[in-house]
Amino acid sequence: MVGQTTMIQRNGSTPTSRHGSTPAPPNGVAQDVGELTHDIVSLAELQFELFQSDCRKGLKGLLAPVALLLLAVIVATAAVPVALICTAELLVQAAGLSRAAAFAIAALGGLGAAGGLGIVGWARIRGAGQVFEHSREELTRNLHWIKHALKRPAPSDAE
Repeated sequence: MVGQTTMIQRNGSTPTSRHGSTPAPPNGVAQDVGELTHDIVSLAELQFELFQSDCRKGLKGLLAPVALLLLAVIVATAAVPVALICTAELLVQAAGLSRAAAFAIAALGGLGAAGGLGIVGWARIRGAGQVFEHSREELTRNLHWIKHALKRPAPSDAE
């Protein structure tokens, strides 16, 4: 009819191309998303490299404590009984103690020495877990940056 305007029914959406698909986003948006994705992948690669470095450092840090624990076990099971027998016999001869008392004192001394070595080894192993502190701090910073980058408002066309 003459004098009537025709309505375009688009529901507020952007027009589609001739083939019925939605148009590609503006180049700026695609470029920004691509750059952000590249930055996130780069951060992930660096985070993994840092983790590998910390793992290597951690393994090196575990060698000495494990060696100490192994040494404590070897000493306690192999050499200590002979040394403790000698100590007990010395207590019998020098201090005039009964054999039972001398052997009890020697046994308690051997257990104390093995316990001391074990405590030192255990304390060093517990400290080896701090090797990942640098990786954890860096991961926290990277996640904070990613959240900030995703939350940052897109630049307007007026700029």
